[in-house]
Amino acid sequence: METIGLSFDIEDWFCVQNMKDVIPFNQWNQCESRVYENTEYLLKTLKKNNIKATFFVLAWIAERIPELVYDIASDGHEIASHGYSHSLITHMTKKEFQTDLEKSISILTNLTGKPIYGYRAPSFSITRETMWALEILKKNGIKYDSSIYPIKHPDYGIAGFQQDIHEINGIIEVPLTTSTIYGLNIPISGGGYFRLYPYWFSKMMLQRQMAYSRPITYFHPWEFDSGQPRINLPWFKKFRHYVGLEKNRNKFEKLLQAFYFAPIENIIRDHRMNRGQPAGPMVFHQEVAY
Repeated sequence: METIGLSFDIEDWFCVQNMKDVIPFNQWNQCESRVYENTEYLLKTLKKNNIKATFFVLAWIAERIPELVYDIASDGHEIASHGYSHSLITHMTKKEFQTDLEKSISILTNLTGKPIYGYRAPSFSITRETMWALEILKKNGIKYDSSIYPIKHPDYGIAGFQQDIHEINGIIEVPLTTSTIYGLNIPISGGGYFRLYPYWFSKMMLQRQMAYSRPITYFHPWEFDSGQPRINLPWFKKFRHYVGLEKNRNKFEKLLQAFYFAPIENIIRDHRMNRGQPAGPMVFHQEVAY
């Protein structure tokens, strides 16, 4: 059976873009943090199913809860960067992005004692307008990016973008997964889409897409927390954030038993081997060059 890439964006419930207008960055310290308990649920569930994954850790969280990074690393999972402040690249200058990235990498490297090779932009904000970010990632030692969603979405995405793993601007790009139904390209990678879709539909679409490419899935710790604070948001943002929280743990645990999963670094390595390329350089936890 083919393997699906499994990843988590480690951020708290108040860090998300849907909350930015009501809980700005300078108010995060005043919020109830629930990320440790929710991530521990994920770690326990993965261990029970003998699954490893990639954790894109927001460095603001790592700075305040370093034990969370230790727990992820001690369980043998891949740790990658989700930036520091969860600011959209589309709202940053090149200099601001460079500073945010450097701070993130420094914090995570100091906590893990290992280089950080993977990156995912907050809210998939590497778009056609921000492709310049890939060059900055490369200059800072990042080997692969998983930030581009090949869909048309009001907030993110590059419609028609190549879905297979490939190299672009010196970076290996690992796009999020979409599929087509009745000619319509739809997202099936996880997150809010997994909470919204019936379980059978998510499973069916992942199975179908595996015939064409290696799916990459993503989730957030807060998506498994039905008891998180309820904030008065505009109706659409409220729907996007809270839909399906009550059933998500059960659906997720069923999904873990339906497929084989692996960290993104393993998916890239297998992709290179299938293309007849040397696999060694993709063993990211060794000091090797591409």
